[in-house]
Amino acid sequence: MIHTSDYELHDESRVRDIVRAHGWATLVTHTDDGLVASHVPVLLEEPAGDDDAEGAEEDRGLVVVSHLGRPDEVAHQLDGARESLLIVEGPYGYVSPGWYGYRPAVPTWNYVAVHLYGTVELLDAEESYRVLGATVERYESVMPDPVLMPDVEGYAQRIAPGAVGLRMRVRRWQGKTKLSQDKPRAVAERVVAALETDPHYADPALAAEMRAELARREDWV
Repeated sequence: MIHTSDYELHDESRVRDIVRAHGWATLVTHTDDGLVASHVPVLLEEPAGDDDAEGAEEDRGLVVVSHLGRPDEVAHQLDGARESLLIVEGPYGYVSPGWYGYRPAVPTWNYVAVHLYGTVELLDAEESYRVLGATVERYESVMPDPVLMPDVEGYAQRIAPGAVGLRMRVRRWQGKTKLSQDKPRAVAERVVAALETDPHYADPALAAEMRAELARREDWV
């Protein structure tokens, strides 16, 4: 990832928030046959409900769960030993130099991304089904008439063997929030305004990330 220190994430709680909010990721493994990538939904594995959340998170480390459609787990050669990379992307978007209010300037992209490194454990059928159910509940529960796994139990049980759950215990991570921190605050605010209103490149989610970053950095001048 780009090494500009202005963009680096150091707070693991923000990494957790990014995974919670933006649960679509790319799983990359280096196999005997070369690199293999799959695109997967991911969930942060939360502490049990009766645990102290903050303390339990620190004790167990950063853990994510997901699932692959079979036979992708074979292609990835997931043996619980080799290191894998999981790339979680938050909002990203084009930034026009015309928004800066000065010249010369060139275009760029702003983005939020986290790289998670760790070993991947394949789950048994029962635990895989729980991960599938949790994934459905995470995204379906906001719908006006949600369709959850118990609502289609028979069908869900029949097709579930076509997927396998996985758990990654993260050993190290990198995070970047490239949100115009290298620009003066007034310029960043103009970028936010453009991302909220531009007819071609408006991106409300990215604008919201930038506003949050501006609020966090009181020394951004």
